Amino acid sequence: MDTWAAGSGSTSFSDESGRLREYRRVEPVYDAFVCPLTKTVMQDPVTLENGQTYERSAIERWFLECSANGRPPVCPMTQKELESTYSKPSIALRNTILEWTARNEAARLDNAKIYLTSEAPHDILDGLNDIQSLCLKNNINKLKARTSGLIPLIVDCLKREEKVRCSALATLRVLADDEDDNKEAIGETDAIRNCVKSLFRENLKEREEAVSLLQELSKSSHLCDKIVAINGAILMLVKTASSHSDNVITVQKADQILDNLESCDKSVHQMAENGRLHPLLRRLVE
Repeated sequence: MDTWAAGSGSTSFSDESGRLREYRRVEPVYDAFVCPLTKTVMQDPVTLENGQTYERSAIERWFLECSANGRPPVCPMTQKELESTYSKPSIALRNTILEWTARNEAARLDNAKIYLTSEAPHDILDGLNDIQSLCLKNNINKLKARTSGLIPLIVDCLKREEKVRCSALATLRVLADDEDDNKEAIGETDAIRNCVKSLFRENLKEREEAVSLLQELSKSSHLCDKIVAINGAILMLVKTASSHSDNVITVQKADQILDNLESCDKSVHQMAENGRLHPLLRRLVE
């Protein structure tokens, strides 16, 4: 009987099989969840007198159009006239959709965690994009991303290739936005050091993402000290803030970071050494 030779790749096959078994199933979109008018999953389903269910805002717009066109209200699906435009909230369906959404979002975050440990850049990018999408949707997913240990894995992606680094920086920024606990969790990793490294890179997109993340992190006074402590951070931020070639928004963000860093005495002297004198002059006047 044939056997796998040592080093023939059986380990990678086994690892891949194990990885596939670890993926959590994401449930499909059920037809009953989709509004016939918007063709998207309903958030506030309501049912008409004939039993047809629609997204509230969509059916209300439909009835307004009927009225504007001088027509009696009709059901969009059956085109039959209705006695009333009254719609009853479908609470049971709404709760079912919410539960389905929560299960799927939890599964997607778990799957993203597996994607981030892949060696394939496209897998990592898929994972990062899904995390961004979920965390932009609501803050609960930002909390879940932190408590499930995703932040250190995302930070590890800052050591990967250019496209992955850009996506990882953007993902960390989304996680940090208006979330102090996430900022602190990011600050406990090598994220700031790697972020400053990105300021030195040639890729404009990567530098822009690095500045955006640092701007968000610099809103924490505790993390300001960590930013200032990284060699070259002030130098590159001053250079970016005074740049005539970088994106205007990026220049403004760099300027805002430096304003935030002024609370740290060490930063004021470093800024002066690199040509940004007004913070030091303000202190001397005061």
